[in-house]
Amino acid sequence: MNVLLLGALAVASLVFFLLLGQRPPAAAGEVVPGAVVSQPFGCTTLELEPPDPACPSGHFHSGLDLAAPTGTPVLAPAGGVVVGAGEAGSCGIHVLLDHGGGVATLYCHLAQALVGPGQPVFAGEQLGRVGATGLATGPHLHFEVHLEGRPVDPAAWLRQLPVNPNQLGGK
Repeated sequence: MNVLLLGALAVASLVFFLLLGQRPPAAAGEVVPGAVVSQPFGCTTLELEPPDPACPSGHFHSGLDLAAPTGTPVLAPAGGVVVGAGEAGSCGIHVLLDHGGGVATLYCHLAQALVGPGQPVFAGEQLGRVGATGLATGPHLHFEVHLEGRPVDPAAWLRQLPVNPNQLGGK
């Protein structure tokens, strides 16, 4: 195929998605397009975080905070099934996904959840919108990854996703 034809097909695909009110599938590991990491995973001096005697700083941040404007789409980085969605305590409006194999992801402080319990999702599917609900100091997504119930570094987990992140579970 020539380059002109490939370009025309790419534009046609994008127009098709835009007309349907959908977005093209996300790249593996994309969670909040255009976000900036405002708080990494691990030991922190931030006193809002739970105390942890194992941390020299005295506190531990169990997720990755991704700062973005209110309303920015929050996307599933991998396929899975929604096992929780609602509003609870410091997490605020949230979504919990089960990806199978002992992997679960949690999305906190949403302005709005767009999925519900029992719903299967694909990688790149919109789960909600960035907000500042619960115990949040500004609009951001608090993103956690749990392996067998224990928090692991979300940035490291995202880097190791397969080329087709829907292989983890989902629809």
